Amino acid sequence: ICLCVTVWVAFETTGMYGVALAALGMLSNLPIALAIDGYGPISDNAGGIAEMSGCPHWVRKRTDLLDAAGNTTAAIGKGFAIGSAALVSLALFGAFVTRTGQAGMVNILSPLPF
Repeated sequence: ICLCVTVWVAFETTGMYGVALAALGMLSNLPIALAIDGYGPISDNAGGIAEMSGCPHWVRKRTDLLDAAGNTTAAIGKGFAIGSAALVSLALFGAFVTRTGQAGMVNILSPLPF
């Protein structure tokens, strides 16, 4: 829903340029989201090491909590990456349609003539 609202507001205010700026804004934050995404496997490996090395049970409980947080950050990172990819693909399609001069002729609901 947030992505749809972003596309609608960006397109209504400045056209495809606004959609491209929204995509650029999401892409500029993507490295941070993907860096956070790396937290999940690291905490999962820490739990495995704690279990294999014979650490006390409370250590494994703590690493399980960290692993749960890592899974949450991984899910958020994947959603962010998918959202930015959708905005970029929309902006690239808009640039293609504008550059080829088919702005009034392209209808993505009927792909056969295209």
